[in-house]
Formats: sequence, structure tokens, C-alpha cells
Amino acid sequence: MQYDIAVIGGGPAGVSAAITASSKGRSVILFEAHGFSPRLRSVAKITDYMGIPDLSGTELMDIFVKHLKQMTVDIIEEKIISLREVGEGFILGTPHEEYSASAVVLATGISRSTLFPGEKEFLGRGVSYCAFVDGAKYKNKRVAAVATVPDAMEEIEYLADQCEHVFFFPRYQGFVPPKKKNISVVLDTPTEITGTDKVTGIRAGDDFYSVQAAFVFRATDPLNSFLPGLEIRGRSIYVDDQAQTNIEGVFAGGDCTGQPWQINRAAGQGQKAGLSAIRYLARRDEGIDY
Repeated sequence: MQYDIAVIGGGPAGVSAAITASSKGRSVILFEAHGFSPRLRSVAKITDYMGIPDLSGTELMDIFVKHLKQMTVDIIEEKIISLREVGEGFILGTPHEEYSASAVVLATGISRSTLFPGEKEFLGRGVSYCAFVDGAKYKNKRVAAVATVPDAMEEIEYLADQCEHVFFFPRYQGFVPPKKKNISVVLDTPTEITGTDKVTGIRAGDDFYSVQAAFVFRATDPLNSFLPGLEIRGRSIYVDDQAQTNIEGVFAGGDCTGQPWQINRAAGQGQKAGLSAIRYLARRDEGIDY
């Protein structure tokens, strides 16, 4: 199915963009792989969201999601691993399927994690953010897998099926040790990804692990990891005053566009991005301003 607008991210900004676009009669698909804003759900009490005081983050996010599910929005609970321009639209890839959309709203949030030394330098040369895309390249080789989210286990087990050995560095509480014999759990914190022209190892504590690749799994990947050419300024996606990125047909809103990282701003920015995507499609398809 060809959608009018694809929204990547299910936090306040993404939900706001999807609700806005659907309410204007546009076909919308939303991708959210991490349970709708785990960061917001971790907040014990929110007192500054207008009209709904003294709720927990989970309660507020559940209200947003309930509204979303009352709209005509297709929700795909999978991670976007690729986004490419095709003709006048875009193809969005998850580990299991591809989807088409005429415009895209990025509402990915922003990773608060600091990149490991060597991570940026070796991206595409042994550093990867998706096992399903790159795991087969390292068949019968040794790899490292660093995870800050529990839902990375599906990809880590996939790596174990492809690779000779996986050194698994869990960086979250309550992890369940994997059963596959070729996965070794390392509890020391990784400190550096090493290499020359490509990855050759990873350091953790006082030890060095010889690997040919390092897979890093976070709730939010670096912002331009699946869309090369996207303009980033500092840690944020650059947008103009209409939420347009430097790529035609791609808009962005919420924390991924910069501070302040506040729920009110994220919801408003998501709405703006959704409305701008609608105007873009109206001008392109009908020759009028929405």
C-alpha cells in the first residue's frame, strides 16, 4: 500500500504528527519499535502538561496512544532500518517488510547516550546498528553486540545464528542470559571500538576482545544512520521554520530537532511537521496551498 505520510517514532511528537495528518484525511503509517516512548514512561510525575496535571509518564503516554488508535493510522511496531528516495516518494524498510510513502515525518527522539570512541569513525566499516541488514556479512566471524534496550535480543540471537561467536555487552538492568552457546555475556562496560581501516576489536574494562564487527543497539540510533545526507547540526536534525529538513518531502519534529526537550514542545512540533507534510503533498499533487 502507498501511504501519504509515514511517521517514524511513537513518542509525543510522532503521535501528534500522525493524529494531525489522519484527521486531515491523509493515509498514515507510524513506526514505533520500543513501546511508545520508554523515556517518557520512566517519568514518575508530570506537572506541566497543560490541562492534564499530576500524571505519570506512562499514564500520559497511554492517553496519547489511546487517541492515536482511535484514528485511521496503521501502526507497525518494528524498527526502521532503511529509508531511501524512489521517484517522488520514499521506501521505508523494517527487518521484515518494505513500505511506501509520499512524505516522511521524523520523530525519532534523540539518543542521550554518548557514542563510544571509534563508533563514528568505523560506522559502515564494522560498526552497525542493525543485525538484520549487516549480520550476514560477518558469517563465521566474531562480533560484539552492545545493547542498552532489552528488545535487541532478537537481533543478537540472529547474530549468533550467523556468526562464529558473539560477545554480548548488556547495558540495561534485568537482562536474561541468552541460551545459545556461542554468545558470551560480558558485564564490563565497553570503552572503545578499535580498528585501522575497519573494526578489529572492542575494549571493556581491562580486556580486549578481537572482533570483526561491533553492533550497537539503542532505543534511538544516530539521527542520520538510516538516511544518508540528512543535515545534522550538533546532535539535532536541522529544520526550517516549517519543520522541513534539507531533504525534500522529509520533515521532523520533537526532541530530534533540538532543545528544549519538553513534552509540550514535542507535541506542537509534531503537529507542525504533520501539517507541513500535508501542505507539501497538496502543493505537489494538486498545485494548491493546503
